[in-house]
Amino acid sequence: MKTPLLPLAALAGALLCSNCQQEQYKAYFLTESSNPEGGAAFNVRYDGRLYNRMPIMSLKHFEKFRSFMAEDGSYGVVLYTPKAYRMRLYTETQQNIGKRMLPVIGGLAYPPLEIDCGITDGQLIIWNGLNGYDLKRMSETLEAVTPEIEEKRYLEEDPRPKPELPENAEPSQDIYGRVIPELYSSSIRKQAPQTQESKKAAPAKEAKRSSSPELFSTRSKKRQ
Repeated sequence: MKTPLLPLAALAGALLCSNCQQEQYKAYFLTESSNPEGGAAFNVRYDGRLYNRMPIMSLKHFEKFRSFMAEDGSYGVVLYTPKAYRMRLYTETQQNIGKRMLPVIGGLAYPPLEIDCGITDGQLIIWNGLNGYDLKRMSETLEAVTPEIEEKRYLEEDPRPKPELPENAEPSQDIYGRVIPELYSSSIRKQAPQTQESKKAAPAKEAKRSSSPELFSTRSKKRQ
């Protein structure tokens, strides 16, 4: 009589694992594609550029993080790799100098980075666009360098509205007619509510809106 319960228990466990995977916080980095002919099988698209589907780094390749206030009132973050993955980060960035690297968090794209050198110190920076919810979720996987500061910034829920997708946008297709997946911006700078910390920070200078996202380098901040 107990035997039929085993498949049910296994099914319940599988469903629970499935729910856990759906709620998993995913953050990773994509490099600009050098194989546009690979089409939808190998590429995704963001802001008119193609990026490799396969990430070069994800949260599992880092061990610590440290956040900082960006000029627009959002947060940036420094990600630290352990020694075991520093050669991986150096090799990937060295081989892709001159291309762009795109942070993707929770399925949304963040300000791209221009790879201007091979990274030797094991540190990768997202210059802006994050909020307290992102930091809270990162802390579930990575150790905070300054927990006494990070914990004051954490948010339990994500206040970032999902971007409105274009109604009449025509999806890009490869030569085989397959739709190339499109990534969309987090739009955090326009939509995120101000925190007490961001209100105390010096207001950012007003700049003209551009249709293309702000571009940063992997080592030092720079604007387009």
